[in-house]
Amino acid sequence: MTAEHRLARIEETLSPTQLVLRWLAQAHGYGDIESYVGSLLAADSPVAPLDRLVREAAHGARTAMRGKRPELVEATIRSALRETVFRFELVMRINVTAHEILEREELLDSLFTAQLALLASEDAKGRADPTYPERLARVVRLLGRQVGELAAAQQARTTVEGRYLDGHEALFADVAAAWAQRVRSTKRIADTANRLAELDGVSAAVQPDPEVLSRRTAELVADLVEPAKAEALDKLGEGRQALGIAAGWVRAKLAPKAITADELVAGEES
Repeated sequence: MTAEHRLARIEETLSPTQLVLRWLAQAHGYGDIESYVGSLLAADSPVAPLDRLVREAAHGARTAMRGKRPELVEATIRSALRETVFRFELVMRINVTAHEILEREELLDSLFTAQLALLASEDAKGRADPTYPERLARVVRLLGRQVGELAAAQQARTTVEGRYLDGHEALFADVAAAWAQRVRSTKRIADTANRLAELDGVSAAVQPDPEVLSRRTAELVADLVEPAKAEALDKLGEGRQALGIAAGWVRAKLAPKAITADELVAGEES
């Protein structure tokens, strides 16, 4: 048996997760999603990555079930397609969501930096104003929440990658680097705000409550997973089930949530 034949036999036995991870490693090799998409479009006969993954998943499932009853073969193929398309959509959603968060956080960092600059430039008379401690405390508190939100988003992504991608990072290299830089920047601004508050005798930010952070992380996990599931089912022609998942996700986001004592105090202060 030649090396090519052995490789083909191995590829036929790849699971949906392994198929997606192989594609992901190839895509990550381009460094950023723009370069990757450009390489696809530059091909003589462009093939959408999802189309190739679907064909490979179906072929692998059919090969594994050779000789079995037709209904079992079809059920196995359908399951392989669902798992493959879902993981592909999950990777795309993780990257898109990270982009959206980075854009929002960049604006917030700029806003908080400007507010801190104004507060730091206040002279003795300005700092004696009764509203000064309240304005500074609000900035400190909001920055603390921003740091907590970034931590929850990162933990949610790590959880999803561990659960569905065997722990492999879904972000392209440029997005991962931008994320790490944004986290450092936000923490640095928060540290500056805390230092200014300390110098002016204003209460520093309270550390995020672990229970609140855990609950927020779970919400963000659902925000990644549920839309990816619905999108995958819709693309596979299972619109009714896709709609049910999407509706359930929306209902969960709109449902009233219990408020802890710490959150209630924070809300009253704001």
